[in-house]
Amino acid sequence: MTFKTIQDTEVQGREDAGGPAAMPRSNTRFRELEELLRIIETRSVQPVFQPILAFGTGEILAYEGLIRGPDDSPLHTPTKLFEAATRAGQLIELNMLCALKVVRQFARLGLQQQLFLNVTPQTVLDVRDDVQRISRFIRDCGIDIAQVTIELTESQHIADRSIFREALMLFRKAGFRVALDDLGEGFSSLRLWSELQPDFVKIDMHFVQGVSTDEVKYHFLKSLQHIAEGCGSSLVAEGVETMADFCILRDLGIDNAQGFLIGRAAKKPSKLVPSQVSELIGTGSVPLFPQAVTPRS
Repeated sequence: MTFKTIQDTEVQGREDAGGPAAMPRSNTRFRELEELLRIIETRSVQPVFQPILAFGTGEILAYEGLIRGPDDSPLHTPTKLFEAATRAGQLIELNMLCALKVVRQFARLGLQQQLFLNVTPQTVLDVRDDVQRISRFIRDCGIDIAQVTIELTESQHIADRSIFREALMLFRKAGFRVALDDLGEGFSSLRLWSELQPDFVKIDMHFVQGVSTDEVKYHFLKSLQHIAEGCGSSLVAEGVETMADFCILRDLGIDNAQGFLIGRAAKKPSKLVPSQVSELIGTGSVPLFPQAVTPRS
């Protein structure tokens, strides 16, 4: 979409909405689109990285590459940035820009762990013919393809699952791993898990936060762990913020944890696990919250 196309769309929008009365909102939307184009053209998105802990080793397994807009921009937060891109029809362009920036910065930081790279399903479809070129770019940055996990965001509906599976298989054959994001957020999550057979499955934070005192969440996570063991996927619990929840996840056998307790997203993330977290890993199973593990009568 060109600048002129966006401008014409805004003018038409004002006319369709009834003229001058719609001007304030249209002007705001136009400024948003103008700012989005500026960010894309100047490539001014900022990568940040959040650590993912492996319970088994007690060390950082991976870093998820996240994106922020310029510090002084109204599109600084990822939510506003990607919503604006969706409205402007620029989501693929923004997604690819973010992926390139994240990979380059990950390499500059010299991180040796896994990189979880957020990619929309539509982007996977659109670049499926460029897998070899993408792989070459990653290797040229000094990163092994086996280090990169494509984290599929479930914000987009996958219309043709068979075509999408074929596209994803091209990446897997090239050596990429696959993660399914936010399990439990959408109705199609379990079906996607079954069909795509991802290496990692990230559990939506709704089912993680408060699990230490919520019997339903406890049994939900216990069931997911059982499924994961059966199909060879590794679970990542998102949104871990308290020591109590952390201990329950540890005792359930969940493989990995991500959240503020482990570390916040940062331009230069810590390579070390916080000491309080390391101590919790070493304490072993302790029934701190019996109410969370007692079956209903």
